[in-house]
Amino acid sequence: MEKTEIILQSDGSFVERLVSERTLNVGQSVLDTLTENLTRPIRNVFHIPGWGFAHANVGLNDTLWSVPIDRIPLHARFKLINQVMVPMFASSTDIEMPLVWQVPAGVKVVFAVVTKQEDDIVSVDGNWLFACDRDNRGYRLPLPNLHDDCRICTGAFEGDQETAFECVKASLEQFGKSKWNADLMRTSEQSQKFFRFKPTKDTFETLPIQGEWTGLCDKISTALWERVVV
Repeated sequence: MEKTEIILQSDGSFVERLVSERTLNVGQSVLDTLTENLTRPIRNVFHIPGWGFAHANVGLNDTLWSVPIDRIPLHARFKLINQVMVPMFASSTDIEMPLVWQVPAGVKVVFAVVTKQEDDIVSVDGNWLFACDRDNRGYRLPLPNLHDDCRICTGAFEGDQETAFECVKASLEQFGKSKWNADLMRTSEQSQKFFRFKPTKDTFETLPIQGEWTGLCDKISTALWERVVV
């Protein structure tokens, strides 16, 4: 089918355009190829008790779940330096303590889980831990057990579940109880400026980060980060 279009241009002139159209018989494989990289973000899909809402970014082959979190459990070794408790991830002699770092204002932390489904089984395909600033730029926290792309090593756990909810819940439970060691550690100086605690009579208070927090992290830009729903 051919049709004529009359176009008014910005300079006030008119242009005649002939458009030819025909229907294409596109198979499913072609449609899959065209939509392979298209994703759909969906907010507040379900609530994980104790953590908060999970947002989804649905792709053709997987789903990325983003859970903004307000704390990071740090099961690690610590040392008191100048009346401040700081992590000693590479130590084998300092005291091991289950301290919880509270995320301060101005920092967003997102725990991400990728799931894939095959038949009736939903599987965890990886966990990531991201930080981001007010402009939603992504950063790698100064923590061990984090790869360059912020994929986190949490140890083995049951990652095959009946639902995505159970997968995300299992990942967060494993994250909450996993121990931090020196694997993939870059520098202790940055982490000790970032994760600081003040001993009090009954607990340990999270202290402010020393300096601009983004200067203690590595900025990241990956295809996976672009799918995170903050």
